[in-house]
Amino acid sequence: MRVVELYDSDWDHHSNLANSLPRKCKDVDRPMSALISDLKERGMLDDTLVIWAGEFGRTPLAHGIGEGEKTNPGRDHHKNAFTV
Repeated sequence: MRVVELYDSDWDHHSNLANSLPRKCKDVDRPMSALISDLKERGMLDDTLVIWAGEFGRTPLAHGIGEGEKTNPGRDHHKNAFTV
């Protein structure tokens, strides 16, 4: 069995989701897309399990700092929920 790990050290969004999340998704989506494309080109994708996960959970709903139009939404840590 071979394992490939793509690691990102800055996926901690407690606030400013509208600006930070799209930028960070581009940083992560590109290498993941390249990995999947490479597996497909080599004929290995059908025999490969791809798992996308984080090291801890996040709250299911956004919360934030401020009120009304000044809210800066983010998601906090959630020890009982993980996203895969």
